[in-house]
Amino acid sequence: KGCLALFDVRYHRCVRLWQHSSAAPIARLAASSTNLRHDKSATFEPRPHVFMGCGQNEASVFDITDGSCKQCFRVLDSDLCYVDRSALPPHCVSLPRLHEIRIPLRSQRPLLSGGSAFDAMAFNERLPPPEPRILSLIGRAGSSGQPFLLTGGSDCCIRYWNLSSASKCYTASGLSNCQPRPSCESINVGPSSKLYLCRQMPVATAGEMEGSKVPRKLERGQIRPENCHSDAILDLKLIDHPMKAVLSASRDGCVKVWR
Repeated sequence: KGCLALFDVRYHRCVRLWQHSSAAPIARLAASSTNLRHDKSATFEPRPHVFMGCGQNEASVFDITDGSCKQCFRVLDSDLCYVDRSALPPHCVSLPRLHEIRIPLRSQRPLLSGGSAFDAMAFNERLPPPEPRILSLIGRAGSSGQPFLLTGGSDCCIRYWNLSSASKCYTASGLSNCQPRPSCESINVGPSSKLYLCRQMPVATAGEMEGSKVPRKLERGQIRPENCHSDAILDLKLIDHPMKAVLSASRDGCVKVWR
């Protein structure tokens, strides 16, 4: 149901509880105490942020002190890749939200008791997760170096998101040889939040191409072999020694090293 809980490990108590606005399952979660460079309202003190893979092919960064979304990295559906920003559906250009769920003040009262906010949620009903979706994420954020986020998901793509500039975002793996490169743009939402949109164009079929541009089988020359994963990417890791590289693990049974 997209629930995020904050626990006080000293007393084994849940102190804050939110639900993602999409109500979709949270596939990946990571935490970092830092300042985001673009956040003009941030103080010099580091703030706790949560990087979350939730919703349809998107990852978000939330400030858990107030539940606000600071950054969202979203891949648009291929049917919307040529649609102007002003004509996009509202849910494509809006930030996700964390709705706070009231927790009973009395410690002896169970969280799932009658009359609580959980009663409105149908826990016995399992909604199918949205597809495609983000299943793995890793990155570096802070004042030193270039802040970035790497995401991998069920669309077999590894994407690099630069937390400072949309022009530096790209798809590292997952595109076919004849597929156009995606374009990325950013939208400032309020004084301290930013939305990144990735427009991934589909592969053009032979019927959609001009006859002079359709390569002949014997005249198209050598074709670069595909090196991307053939199934969902389940995990990503950064390594620094003996070389700087990225490890990706997929449901296709392969672990790949990217330099």
